[in-house]
Amino acid sequence: MPSTLSDDFHGPAGVTVVYMLLYYAFMILQLDTRSAALARLGRLVEGKPFSTDCATDNQARMGERTFLNTLEQMGAFLVALWTCAACVSCELATVLGAIAVFFRMLLPIFWSMGQQGSWNWRVELSTQPYYCCVLGMLGTVATWSFAGVNVADEFAGWALALLVLAYYAVGFAIVFVWGKLLFALTNGAYADLQHRES
Repeated sequence: MPSTLSDDFHGPAGVTVVYMLLYYAFMILQLDTRSAALARLGRLVEGKPFSTDCATDNQARMGERTFLNTLEQMGAFLVALWTCAACVSCELATVLGAIAVFFRMLLPIFWSMGQQGSWNWRVELSTQPYYCCVLGMLGTVATWSFAGVNVADEFAGWALALLVLAYYAVGFAIVFVWGKLLFALTNGAYADLQHRES
């Protein structure tokens, strides 16, 4: 039975496959970093690689956060990729998705460059370009959805790249303000929690 999607969707489909393979590679990284940490602690017990004894080990923390952050970001990434492909442009979704996956792949490398392999500012060189691509895709979908404008048809080259950067800045501002507002609205319920628990 032939596919019902056009050949334009080969790019987003390929990016999805690469992202999922990277996700599973990060799972292997997580398991290996746990085992290495336990070995350093002298507690490597066959059949028990999931011990939390290594939670303070920098390499194990890097493996945990790399894998879990990729899992946490999976929903947002796939929604952004496929809504951009379906509503705006397969080509734009493919390019931004591939760039996002490339920078996601760099996360454990940049993390390991910190002092004794701990988190450091270089991690932002992975996460911020990744967020730029995801928020850029979501911004193009929002413009298509709310204004009826397909920016991939209206802009090309550098103008489209600058628009993606603008979507990133505006998207980040929106989520920052929204998150702070939600914190302000919910924080009162927990303000005196420490006194009640004492």
